[in-house]
Formats: sequence, C-alpha cells, structure tokens
Amino acid sequence: MSSITTESEPKLQGKITEENLLLGSKSQPILLTRVEVNGGGPFSYEFFDKLLSPLLGKGDYTLAQITDKIHQSYQHLADTGVFKKIGARIEPDFYSNVPAVKSYNSEKSIPAKVVFDVANVSLNNNEGFLNFNNEEFLNLQLNHIDRNFSENAETVSVGVDYNPYKPYDHLLTNFKFSSSLKDPSFRFLIDGGYNTRNNYAWQDFKENQLGGKIGLLYKKQKNFDIFTGFSLYKRRLFDIEEGANADLKYFNGEFLKSSVLNKAHFQHLTYLSDKHKSFPTNGINVQIESELSSVQKQVDASNRGEFVKLQIKFDLYKSVFNNYFTTKLSGEIGGIYSFNSKFPVHPLDKFYLGGYSSFLGFSKNGVEPSGGLQLYKVQATLFSKIPHLLYAPTLNRYNVALSEDEHPLRLYGTVIAGNCVPTSSKTIFNDDNGALSYGFGLRYFNHWANFDLGYFVSKRFGSLESRSDVGVKDGIQFSISIGAPSSNL
Repeated sequence: MSSITTESEPKLQGKITEENLLLGSKSQPILLTRVEVNGGGPFSYEFFDKLLSPLLGKGDYTLAQITDKIHQSYQHLADTGVFKKIGARIEPDFYSNVPAVKSYNSEKSIPAKVVFDVANVSLNNNEGFLNFNNEEFLNLQLNHIDRNFSENAETVSVGVDYNPYKPYDHLLTNFKFSSSLKDPSFRFLIDGGYNTRNNYAWQDFKENQLGGKIGLLYKKQKNFDIFTGFSLYKRRLFDIEEGANADLKYFNGEFLKSSVLNKAHFQHLTYLSDKHKSFPTNGINVQIESELSSVQKQVDASNRGEFVKLQIKFDLYKSVFNNYFTTKLSGEIGGIYSFNSKFPVHPLDKFYLGGYSSFLGFSKNGVEPSGGLQLYKVQATLFSKIPHLLYAPTLNRYNVALSEDEHPLRLYGTVIAGNCVPTSSKTIFNDDNGALSYGFGLRYFNHWANFDLGYFVSKRFGSLESRSDVGVKDGIQFSISIGAPSSNL
C-alpha cells in the first residue's frame, strides 16, 4: 500500500513510500476523504477538530500541500504536551464515497485518508512528598494534576505545602488552570493560592497572602517557554515584634500589590535516568524574571510605591568519564529599583539567601535576615561516583531499577559565595560584606527518595564584625525526601 508516514520517536521524520497510485500523485491532485485518530479516546472531538484544523480546511491537495498540512497538524498535537508518541500516515482510500461533483482538474483526484496514531502520557497524577531536614523538620507536599480537564487537554492542578512545626510552620495552597488556544503553543494560565507563614525565625512577623497571576504562556518547544501576564495579591503582615526595625513596622496591616510579569525559561538537560530525571549530567538551565510592580496600603491608595525587579538564574552541568565526575556551576543575580525613595520595598518583595533551598551553611534566609535590594550567588559543585572497591550496588531482578539510575550514590564537594545587599548605597560589584560556605558530603537519589548528608563550614567576610556570626550554621547538614508522582510508583 502507498503511504506517507511521520513518526515522533526518536525525532520527527518524514518518509515517503512511492508505490502504485501515490507514485504519480506528486502532480496528480489528492482528495482528502477523511482524517482518523487512533488512540485518542480520552479526548473530545472538539479537541481534535481544533488541532487538525490545518488538514480539515479543505479537501483538494497536491502531495506537497497535504504533506505540509500533516506536519502542521503533527506540530499542533506535539505542542499540547499530552502525547508521548505521535505517528501520521496518508493512505489511498478506495472505500469512501467520492462526491459526484464536477471537477475542472486535468487529472482525476486520488481519494486518500490521513491516519494519526497517538499515545497519551499519564493524564491524572497524584504526588506526595515527605521532607525532613535538621532545620525545618517535617514538611508535607501533596499535589493532584489533571491534564485532561473537560476532555480538552486543559490542565488543573491543586497543591498543598504544609509544615506543622515551629519556628518555620506554614501552610501554602495553590490552584492552577491552563488551557491552550487555537494554536496550542499558546496557553491561557491562571495561577493562584492562599499562604500563611510564620517568619519569626528570621524576621519579626507573620504573614498572610491571597492572590495570583493570569497571563499567556508560550511554549513551542519542550525546553523553552515564555510567560507574560499580570498579578494581584492582598498581603498582610501581623504580630510584628516591638523590637522590629522601622521599615518592617511600616508595612503592618494590609497592602495590595499589582504587577506586570515577564518570565523566560530555557532548559536543555540530559539525565542519568531519562525515565525519572532525578540527576542532571549535562546541559544548561536558564531563567529570567522581571516585574513592574505597584504596592499600596489597603485603606490609603495615596500611600504607594513602585519598583522594578529583575532576577537571572542559571545552572550548568558537565560530566566526564562516563558520568563518573559531574560538575555543576550555578549562579544567581538580581536587583530592585524603587521609583519612590520615601516608600520602602515590601519585605515580601526583597531577596533572601540561606537554608537548604538556597545557601547551605546558613540558616533559612540568614545571610541577610532583613532582606536585600540586590542579590548575587555563585556555587560550584563536583559530584563523583564512589569507587567500586568501596561500594557497588548489587543488581538482580528485584532491584533492576538501580541499573536505570546507574549507581545512584555520589560524593560531592561544594563552595558557595554570595550576599543580599540591603542598601542601594552599595552594589553587588563593590560589596565587601559577603558570605562564604564550603562543604562535602554524600548524596543518594532515585525516583522515589533523596538523601543528602554533608558537613559545612561558613563565614562572613568584610567590615561588619558585629554580624560575623549572624545566620552562620556550621556543622552537619542532612535532608531526606521520600515520595514520587503516582505514575512513577
């Protein structure tokens, strides 16, 4: 049988088998009689009508035209992100009734059909994670993700992040909805939630925050996306300690924040395990965020200030000797410029460093507890496999998953330098009061568990001798994370 086949794995390929009738159809017109989809049961007819609109627009094509339309429809299917495999082919269709209409073509049209074979990813996932470390103790994260809400590949996710133990107790809730437009590389996004947090461990207040963002997400390729939109938050600081600084007391009560947001993200990484993606070995990850914001007091609209905030993050990975050594270089830089010098920057908008998620060797947000208007951080880490003389996992039919992760245990050494500059009178380029931390440790990782045990030495340098030990947390650091998406269990 004559056919044109397009397959999605390992990459988009076009293959034309020139036999019989379709051999001469490069000049002979093709009458598209129907379009079939195999494997698209969870999705609605309206969903496929939108994605296959390039093909369904008309019925008469040349071979080159219909091949181009197949590729356009294929790209629409791929841009939804809900299909792990997509195949397409065109075949002669001798069993369909060709309309008896007058044709002005010099040659008789060949009836043909286009068939798409698709296989979707897991459309409903439940995620659960239990996290422990020697600073924040117990943390629970639960998420539910539905990638086919209303059978149109609309995504709805609901999440909870709960830490019950003081002094870092918090409850963070999140709701997210996204729906593709006619061109599925553009998605309409709503992302909101309610947060309550105890910040007494590093600043003298508690906070509540309600709101979210709305905008357009452009994602043409899996490794690149751009978001632009707006956000609105109602924020309240309360139970502020008497000894807190004046800038913090200024924001006692409720304030509204409205922003114009822009975010670009590029990621091109390879992993030790392509299935679970738990440990990057090579590639780059870059993220750029900017916002233009206005903050005003809830009961006094004239009491307001505006600022611009920019932040850039990057991670570079490079492995050698069959992933025996992996080097990670990461960095972060940011700044805030206020248009109103008499209106301080809100504490929740400032930069912070310290803790497991940002600067090991210092307590959470302990590098500059009052927050900074400028930020810089550089970190270099070397991971190494443990020599086989000391450790080698034993593989059998019960733990064959270890072979996918290829020795999921690493020794590491790391050094971190950075600071949050609290005043605009100095910049990150002439800052002389930074922080330094270095350490070594052991890390285990796979798709359902992560373990990190390290020893760190930290210090401050510069002229602020009175703050030489503020936030410093030398010694043993450990963290454990247990959990995985339901699709990985």
